[in-house]
Amino acid sequence: MRLGHGLWLVSVALVLPVPACSGGYPLPPTPCDEWCDATKGGICQDYYQPASCVAECERSGVDLEGCRPELDAVISCFRQSPNALEQRCLYDNTLEGVPGDCKTESDWLGVCASAQSTMR
Repeated sequence: MRLGHGLWLVSVALVLPVPACSGGYPLPPTPCDEWCDATKGGICQDYYQPASCVAECERSGVDLEGCRPELDAVISCFRQSPNALEQRCLYDNTLEGVPGDCKTESDWLGVCASAQSTMR
């Protein structure tokens, strides 16, 4: 009788719906999540680590409200320029002095974040 009872429990467990993982991230993206996703942290994609990027973004202050227009401009530029990531990697490593797409927007964000960090 015990064996039958245990078998019954296993059968019921197989039929009952089990809560599944959502498969997605449950929270909306933060400004740093968006920046890191769009720019890959401003580094060559081979070295990109999303968690480290978000932590560094938050530490640097580029996500502060005072820099939101500049941050939005960078995110928008990188999303609209399919070559910006590759150019950024080439610019940082080989084409010194030759600006790539989104360099101006990135520079303005850096200026803003620097000014915000001195005010903290």
